Amino acid sequence: MNRGPAHLNRTGLVLVGALMVAVGGAGLARGAGVFGHGRATGPVFSGTVRRYAADHDWFWPAVAAAVIVLALLGLAWLLAQGRPGRLPGLAMEPDAAGGRTRLSGKAVTDALESEVGEYPGVRTVRARLIGSSRRPELRLNVAYGRRADPAELRSRIEEEGMPRLAAALGRESVPAVVRLRLVKGERADTLL
Repeated sequence: MNRGPAHLNRTGLVLVGALMVAVGGAGLARGAGVFGHGRATGPVFSGTVRRYAADHDWFWPAVAAAVIVLALLGLAWLLAQGRPGRLPGLAMEPDAAGGRTRLSGKAVTDALESEVGEYPGVRTVRARLIGSSRRPELRLNVAYGRRADPAELRSRIEEEGMPRLAAALGRESVPAVVRLRLVKGERADTLL
């Protein structure tokens, strides 16, 4: 897994958090009268800033636009955190000097989806490779019906599907997160 973005995220969050704590602490201190009673009861913006804002009609709409842009950037960042990117392909050659062989990540996941989809009781399968070419990881979501045995399904994925995937990638093993989900709304059999 590529730790670069995670390190960047942590650093950014620490800096933004420290700035927010400093600004919030200063606001609380001002409101509590630490800087004097006049400042605690007076307006936040006074003097030059108030006059500038009053003289320029565009000031507050520009501030609102900047806040909206920052909120949209924050939302985009948050959405990017929720879903790690799909690995488009894997370099199969450990040494690039000997040539390049790339294996499509979609081809690998399609083959795994087809195999697991044939297991008894499986309704849908979604596989995704994430991480890096050196350290790929698998996310596998399997929806199964009431007739399927989840323990057998898990065992079969672990003993058949995952070793084939690892062999196809030329690795001993591939870290994976497998989510099994029972399909809702399926009618139960009537037994007589």
